[in-house]
Amino acid sequence: MNSIQGGVFQQDNARRHTAVVTQHVLQSVDMWSWPARSPDLSPIEHVWDIIGRQLQRHPQPALTVPVLTDQVQQAWNSIPQTDIRHLHDKMHARLHASIQNSGGYTGY
Repeated sequence: MNSIQGGVFQQDNARRHTAVVTQHVLQSVDMWSWPARSPDLSPIEHVWDIIGRQLQRHPQPALTVPVLTDQVQQAWNSIPQTDIRHLHDKMHARLHASIQNSGGYTGY
């Protein structure tokens, strides 16, 4: 795992990340310290937020898993690529703000 060039491994102390088996696998990987539960450091959390807001505005609430799956897929597909690029490009600023605030709220 540690041979992946340019890779950044985020470990936010979620249960699955602190499990003994996970810790064993990750012991040979260089890890950066990340504050626990830091969605502002994870662009995918912002994508899920966008999707969640779109689902809340959907005129027909999903009553079945297949309908929900379809609505999530539609919401995912409707996110402009420029929004995804913006989240990616702001990653450095998010990280810097988190360090400045000792892992606390950053406003992102």
